[in-house]
Amino acid sequence: MPSLSAQKLIRKLRQRKYRWQEKLFVAEGPKLVQDLMDSGLKPLHLWSTNNFPKSEIIDLDLLSKLSHLSSPNEVIAVFPFPTFTAAKSQKLLILDEVNDPGNLGTLLRTADWFGYQKVICTKGTADVYNSKTVQSTMGSLARLDIDYLSFEEIKEQYESHRFLIADMQGEDYQNLKADDFTNFALVMGSESHGPREYWKELGLYITIPKPSESTIDSLNVAVAGALIMQHFS
Repeated sequence: MPSLSAQKLIRKLRQRKYRWQEKLFVAEGPKLVQDLMDSGLKPLHLWSTNNFPKSEIIDLDLLSKLSHLSSPNEVIAVFPFPTFTAAKSQKLLILDEVNDPGNLGTLLRTADWFGYQKVICTKGTADVYNSKTVQSTMGSLARLDIDYLSFEEIKEQYESHRFLIADMQGEDYQNLKADDFTNFALVMGSESHGPREYWKELGLYITIPKPSESTIDSLNVAVAGALIMQHFS
């Protein structure tokens, strides 16, 4: 059963400032928790309502009170932030003001699938350790090297990369291939606003052409990101 201090900690970790202050996050559900452990993360605390390996027992009523989810899922754990560091990467994923936690988590999971080990978030992007983001990543958090950087820091640190900026206006992404670039960075922006103006000075705008007469104005950013990441993988 969680001690009172552990219960207090879990409640505090609902807030971003405490997650980053303590360098801890909460993960829930047997599959997600097992995926994180299989990827090398060791939980600081681990409780379950059943016989999940190496866990302490917690009753369902307390789990419901401590859970960060609307529907508690058997297992709750507190993990330290991952310290995975990718090797010098030729391909990067940059997420610029992607502020929906679910989309962010899906993009991180997709990056992991297609081998984009290095992910950079601008400081207007949602927190990767938000509970909804964590659930959406399905363990990919432990296998990605994720930084939060400003535009100026990105420009300075990755000046040798060719920036490919996803936008409604631009060159058909299928006209390009990964072999065209020694190093490249794919920039995915906010669904509502698209990439910010300052990216124009860095690279090439690319787009996914619409092959229909539909009046829909855009693709979901996670779907668009998956299509483009697959193409350049």
